[in-house]
Amino acid sequence: MTPRWSTNTKRAVALVGAGFITLFLAHVFDIIAPFIWAAVFAYVFGPVVGVLQRRSGAPRGLVVATLFLALGLAVYLSGRLLAPVMLEELTELRSSFPRLIANVQQQLVGALAGSGYEGVVASLFDQIDTLAQFVGANALRVALNVLESILRVLVFVIALFYLLRDGPRFTSGLRELVPGGQRDELVRLGGRINLVLGQYVRGQVVLIAIMASATTIGLSLLQVPFSYLLGLLTGVLETIPIVGPITAGAIAVLVSLGHPAPLGWTQTTYAAVVALMYTVLRQLEDYVVIPQVIGRIVELHPLLVIFALLSGGAIAGLLGIVLAVPVAASLRIVTLYVLAKLRDEDPYRAIAEAVAVSEEPESVRRPA
Repeated sequence: MTPRWSTNTKRAVALVGAGFITLFLAHVFDIIAPFIWAAVFAYVFGPVVGVLQRRSGAPRGLVVATLFLALGLAVYLSGRLLAPVMLEELTELRSSFPRLIANVQQQLVGALAGSGYEGVVASLFDQIDTLAQFVGANALRVALNVLESILRVLVFVIALFYLLRDGPRFTSGLRELVPGGQRDELVRLGGRINLVLGQYVRGQVVLIAIMASATTIGLSLLQVPFSYLLGLLTGVLETIPIVGPITAGAIAVLVSLGHPAPLGWTQTTYAAVVALMYTVLRQLEDYVVIPQVIGRIVELHPLLVIFALLSGGAIAGLLGIVLAVPVAASLRIVTLYVLAKLRDEDPYRAIAEAVAVSEEPESVRRPA
């Protein structure tokens, strides 16, 4: 039998290994991004697979394959229903984009006449025009990027299948890596983090569906063009707290400024009504939907949310922005745990108090 490593040797090997893994991941981040996205989706659909497996008694691989087929069929049928409308809106947007930008510029310059900001608006739209020309002149590069994106999607799908099929095995393997004396403690801490992340991530999926549907219906009733595209964009931007909903509303308002107003309204009134619709939907989301779907499971100060978004974007781009809030919420739980341990207090009591569900509207609101 070979000699056992001392405690210091084990710590040194662990630190060197962790450092090597960190450097490796930093250098290949572009490659592992599809795997991270797959892990996020596996986290969302993992419980569904578990329930289906228990109820059916079928092998987990068969359950995952069946779920993939069902989701693929749902995507196909949805595409058959929505694709013609979306393609029509995309074609119309492409043909009317210059006119839309010119109308918005005219409305803004007219509204700001005499304020001294006309030059700023003109410069901004010159930059937009330059960007549009750049995209058109680099069609080949755009096509190559599209091909690369398709390959990433294929990697994502393959990784998602294996993560869903072998998820319990991976979880057990990670648990076995933890020293026996600390295993129960860390598993319990991981359970609290899992509770927060699970409710947040699955709640976000529901919010995306609700806000995309509600916005599409509202914009259609107001006769705003590209309502399906704007509704889909609003749902996607729901994944970015604070910045996302504001950006979606601003884009819809700009589109309404560049489109002839219905019902005899002025352009200003039309844009104001669209802005009011987004505001009302946002308030309903904050005070009705979120308390029921997410609750006070993620309670972070808006400044901390903004810092997390900026940090996530700087580290990992769009993926970092999407994961910023759940990662910050997890770090908050770890911080509460460490602080309680340093004070010789019960860490789980502090964590339970911090994430307890409340019925007060101001307490359940998402960072906004």
